[in-house]
Amino acid sequence: MEYRRDNQFEFRNHARYVGRLDWRDSNGPLLSWAGGSIAVRFRGQAITLRMIAKEREDSWVDLIVDGEVHRTLHIDALHESTTLVIPQAGNEPHILEVYKRTEAMFGTVQFLGFELPEGGRFMTPPPRREHRLEIIGDSISAGSGNEGKDGDPNIAAHENNRLAYGTLAAEALNAELHTTAVSGIGLAVNYGDERVNTMPEQYGRLNPLDPETKWDFGQWIPEVVLINLGTNDNNYAVDRDEFVAKYKRFAGELRTRYPDALVFMTLGPFILSPVKEHILASYEEIRAADPKVRCFLFDPADVERDSLGETGHPNVITHRLMAEQLIRVLQRDAGWQQRE
Repeated sequence: MEYRRDNQFEFRNHARYVGRLDWRDSNGPLLSWAGGSIAVRFRGQAITLRMIAKEREDSWVDLIVDGEVHRTLHIDALHESTTLVIPQAGNEPHILEVYKRTEAMFGTVQFLGFELPEGGRFMTPPPRREHRLEIIGDSISAGSGNEGKDGDPNIAAHENNRLAYGTLAAEALNAELHTTAVSGIGLAVNYGDERVNTMPEQYGRLNPLDPETKWDFGQWIPEVVLINLGTNDNNYAVDRDEFVAKYKRFAGELRTRYPDALVFMTLGPFILSPVKEHILASYEEIRAADPKVRCFLFDPADVERDSLGETGHPNVITHRLMAEQLIRVLQRDAGWQQRE
């Protein structure tokens, strides 16, 4: 196909970006966190995505055309571009969204632009959603293993953040979502009994695996922040007072960054002791000084009925049930309404 010289893709004018994107490379932004996305509106019978792997080579993205998944794409060392032919294109505008399913531990990708064949035209980007939600969590919030089955090893192809509870709830409530989630992360203790590099330390990064990268918190201010941490902490001995002190400090940092946000503390769908009690104790102390903080626990996963995903993670069934509960909570406490 021949490409129009007079219809070049303009990074800043032709696309809508969601998530923590690293713009330091003039060739195009890098996406590390799960749930980062790029959306473009265009006319044409085909569109080409240019995207390459930059770190680790096991990233997966969904290509969503007009609201339907057109293809799931593996961005490995060999991938440079993919062309989608739009069925029954006609002259109607289309929206392509490139959604990063996988988290940073599987890879960082670089978006190098879109191309249209002769006759195509880029249009005004799709509008942003009405609300802004941030979810801070671990592998559960990332969607780790949710498309696999219990007993299987954890692989990137079966991590689908687009079907994680936060994404499903945000879609239903017309909210733009930032998922700040890292597998194995804890509030005070990471998986493997690592007591450094926990979420309070990684939270400010553009790339969670690169401590030199810094996210500009002024770029995007959420209305609601949900913290789902503690599942990994519970695997190891955690002193109650230490946990409460670290939670209070982290909640205070969030409040400084987001003065008006409604903050939810939660745990689940695996409700474990003693971390459950530590979280409830943290909430009582935080709430005493901050009336914009709420707390709820996700309903426990019914493993016998619904089974599990890979390596003991919740599967898509449990994520859907978690999303339904979160929708009810946000309708009640934030006043958000479901989309028609």
